[in-house]
Amino acid sequence: MKTVVMVLTVLFLVGCALTVGAQTIITPTVVTPTPGKYSGEVWTWDSGRSIVTLYDAGRQFRVKVTPDQIARLRHHENATVTGVLLGPDPIETVLLPTQPMTAQPSGSPATAEVIGKIAAIDSNGVATVESARGPLRVWLADNPQSRFQSGRDVRVQVTVQPVRMVAVSGGGGLASGPTIAAPAPVQGDQAVVVGRVLSISPTGVLSIESPRGPINVWVENAASFKQGDFVQVQTVVQAAS
Repeated sequence: MKTVVMVLTVLFLVGCALTVGAQTIITPTVVTPTPGKYSGEVWTWDSGRSIVTLYDAGRQFRVKVTPDQIARLRHHENATVTGVLLGPDPIETVLLPTQPMTAQPSGSPATAEVIGKIAAIDSNGVATVESARGPLRVWLADNPQSRFQSGRDVRVQVTVQPVRMVAVSGGGGLASGPTIAAPAPVQGDQAVVVGRVLSISPTGVLSIESPRGPINVWVENAASFKQGDFVQVQTVVQAAS
């Protein structure tokens, strides 16, 4: 009986040893995304991170590509790229001051005049104008179809004023320092937009955020601006005589 007990004890200990020695460590498998081909209108790109944003069928999507593909992109042209589809870019959290902000001029304005042809007018009253400088996107006044139709020649006058956003302060809720005067009324559809520069194309087209979606204007000295700058854009669209 004692012998049996000893044998069982030994087997139990050996079994414990085998159980401990047979433990398996599971290492998570890293899945590498497979590159694919993606097509759409080139909306904007980030050369530093080699990320292009394409627009197709009412949706925007971001693709991580190679630097050589970034170098071949043209603003608002249709393109097919090979890369990895990314999710939405993380939104930067910005704490805004409690008081309202106003724009103050900061530097000399850039002006230009471009002749083109209206290609389309969307439901937000934003016109796409095909020109020798590339496609432009500008605001029109209410009921634009009563004044402009697709295929009509137009003249687009552009003024881009660098600004800095400052908090309203002082007596009467006024900002301290010079403010931008309202533009004088002129003939044509006039619009004023204040927003950040989203991108700058190699041909000098600035893409600027606006409540109706990005607008695109051309200026000769686009190199004086950089991505993230605040600007005030004044456009006047007139029928070309």
